[in-house]
Amino acid sequence: MAVKQKKFESVGGREISGSAAPSLEPPSFGSITRMIGWPVEAWLRCQEGVLKAVEPAATGWIERRREGAYAVFSTFEKLAKCSDLQEAASIQRDWLEGTMRRLDSDLHAFADHAVALSQEAMAATRYAAQTSTEIVTLTTQTAGRSDDVVEQAA
Repeated sequence: MAVKQKKFESVGGREISGSAAPSLEPPSFGSITRMIGWPVEAWLRCQEGVLKAVEPAATGWIERRREGAYAVFSTFEKLAKCSDLQEAASIQRDWLEGTMRRLDSDLHAFADHAVALSQEAMAATRYAAQTSTEIVTLTTQTAGRSDDVVEQAA
């Protein structure tokens, strides 16, 4: 079985799939298996892309939650030790500013995540359209060869 090297397009500075895609030439066990299996392959590639897009967003979100928890504990510790009302207000203001910075980071990360997911969805759609076109071509070629065999037999 011949294997064609396909490069999938680069989206957002990263390659969508670095693996070689199998050719759509009829395998030795018949093209019907390939025609039935390609939707599963396309779906799995889509899921792989989505998981790759989600990983940085999830990691960043967890890190910001960790920073937030640390800020709360640190703020409580500082408040417990302070004896001045003005100092307590300053500590609370610092905590609130940090919380707002993390919220801003969350919103930017959410926007970046939405863009990454939409790019992965577009790449998966392109892949599915490309492979479905190749499958249809393969099927047409196979049907044409079958017609030729029937004409030659007659």
